[in-house]
Amino acid sequence: MKVILAGYNTDTENGSKTPETISAAYARISRDPAPITELRKQSAAEVDQARRSNRTIVYKYGHGSIAEHAVFNFDILGISRLAAEAVQSFRLISFTEKSQRYIRIGEDWVLPEGMDQFAPVISDLFLCYRELLSALLNSGLSKTEAREDARYILPLAATTQMGMTVNARELEHMIKRMKAHPLEEVRSLADALYEAVLPVAPSLMLFTEPTEMDRIAHIQPVPLPVDKAAELLSCDSDERIADWLTELYGESDFERVYSHLGIHDALPRFWELFRADFRITLSATAYAQLKRHRMTTQLVSAYDPALGVTIPPSIVSAGLSDLFLQASTKASATSKAADLGRAGEYLLTNAHRRQVRLSINGREFNHFIRLREDAHAQWDIRLIASEMVSLIREKAPLTVKMTCGKSRFEEVTGKPAQ
Repeated sequence: MKVILAGYNTDTENGSKTPETISAAYARISRDPAPITELRKQSAAEVDQARRSNRTIVYKYGHGSIAEHAVFNFDILGISRLAAEAVQSFRLISFTEKSQRYIRIGEDWVLPEGMDQFAPVISDLFLCYRELLSALLNSGLSKTEAREDARYILPLAATTQMGMTVNARELEHMIKRMKAHPLEEVRSLADALYEAVLPVAPSLMLFTEPTEMDRIAHIQPVPLPVDKAAELLSCDSDERIADWLTELYGESDFERVYSHLGIHDALPRFWELFRADFRITLSATAYAQLKRHRMTTQLVSAYDPALGVTIPPSIVSAGLSDLFLQASTKASATSKAADLGRAGEYLLTNAHRRQVRLSINGREFNHFIRLREDAHAQWDIRLIASEMVSLIREKAPLTVKMTCGKSRFEEVTGKPAQ
């Protein structure tokens, strides 16, 4: 694992070397009549005073929002896909991760201390990946298509890298919560982030020791037996939006909004009045797409072999199902027999499934479907997205009348897709 502080914002006009002076200057705006430019100049000239001010305002007065003015960029290398999921679960970060969909993956993985005896199981999964990739390429699939489907057999222990941008307030929260995570790798990552940022912004990293609440946040439910990928648990009717439209226009005319909707437009904020609650059962590969939609509430179960695995149709068509199932079943059996708890997930694959309790508002749902039901979307999440919108359309047809993948926008709306 390697964590590098790649960059952070500073007051370049006044030659400051730390983002803390910007936080301190902006904190004074509400109480000091001096121009902002002068406040920044004073803070940059008095770094120690700026740090004392930050500690007082954050620690004594509880105004942690000033830390949001400090922003950091991190290179994170050599972590497992499993640990990357823990990082990416935080709502207010930005990240870009190496894609197994577009890059041929080498044999490189992370296993916790004391799990070295399971390396042969991981090595066999990488061997199966190479065999699947070769066979899929020989079947006529493009490199991208073959990599997209062969990766389903890769272990969650496979290493990845990511670039991450986060403000100091959210970073402090991340470090605190990750220090209470059940996986040692995630706890080590929290320590590495803290050590990287502390020399630069010590006055903004004050509350980093976990509490019982942070441990509660990591409790996961046992997944329920299911026979379908998406289950709609509850859903508002069209009345939620219709009532607001009536307040605006004197009538519940959805077309007053839809007539102006273009393919790149977000629906207005009052679509957030509508809520839907799903239970989604999906592979780790599909979850990698879902987790990016962080303006939702996502409560996840552990990956559980009892939920089965998702086998790409191309692997079935190529007659490779037995090879795929042999490797994934061995991983499942080893993980279960070893009784490793959450650490057993390192031995599972991208094909293994988990359940997600998903609560989503109408505005974000439209955005989600626009991306994930699109013809260019990854096929696994696309199937789930189509099922989700079909379920809501039965309950609230007007609210999701124009909700579709980008590739179907012209067909559904009758408007040019531009």
